[in-house]
Amino acid sequence: MKSHLDEVDVQILSLLQDDGRITNALLAKKVGLSPPSVLQRVRILERAGLIRGYFALLDGERLGLRITALAMISLSLHQEQPIERFRKSVMEIPEVLECYHVSGEFDFLLKIVVRDIRAYEHLIREKLSKIRGVHQIRTSFVLGTTKYTTKIPL
Repeated sequence: MKSHLDEVDVQILSLLQDDGRITNALLAKKVGLSPPSVLQRVRILERAGLIRGYFALLDGERLGLRITALAMISLSLHQEQPIERFRKSVMEIPEVLECYHVSGEFDFLLKIVVRDIRAYEHLIREKLSKIRGVHQIRTSFVLGTTKYTTKIPL
């Protein structure tokens, strides 16, 4: 496992964040190493869990998902079983893109995408509110996005 990142590792990670489809040859050229050396480093970074996967970033709005909602969820009990039940249930809801267990007034913060307000209402009534232990759901709707990135600062 990799416990220390050198400058080349940081360069590789940064370049892969910018373009996950970059060829190994171009990646090697940009960091100044041979393609086999770079491939070995990338594999080590993957095995260490520093690279979790490679994805296509889709445009939800162009795909008809025009509503982004942030749902704040309170559970009635704050014990391990209800928390795990909620986590497991949320994993089964494809409209939930992100789920954070948070401190403060609420227990969970969900990022949800749906095509319209009716679809959101259906999601709340038929899926989220039916999870045993859900006490309260508060929603804020995203009016606009000022910044969105998946790039982690290195």
